[in-house]
Amino acid sequence: MIMMKKTLLVCMTHIVKDCNEIQKQKGNKEDIVLLPHITNHILRHTFATRMCESDINIKVIQDILGHSEIQTTLDIYTDATEHMKKKNMKKLSDYLER
Repeated sequence: MIMMKKTLLVCMTHIVKDCNEIQKQKGNKEDIVLLPHITNHILRHTFATRMCESDINIKVIQDILGHSEIQTTLDIYTDATEHMKKKNMKKLSDYLER
């Protein structure tokens, strides 16, 4: 099923609003954590970052995202998260210990 961008955005807005309302009703205002506004772009960015964290080949990610230039994928949609940094430093350390 193909979902239009605006339909997805409206659905995500309702989900965030409903989740935040449930959190607000739970009690102490200092303890609640509310979800931020979530856009289609944020979902796409997160998806690309998680693929990178999973060590999926960057060319595969480029193709899935539909970018004609690999640089777009690398510059815009991938982040060097703390998890990725630690994982890769461990990989380097393991290699150097051989």
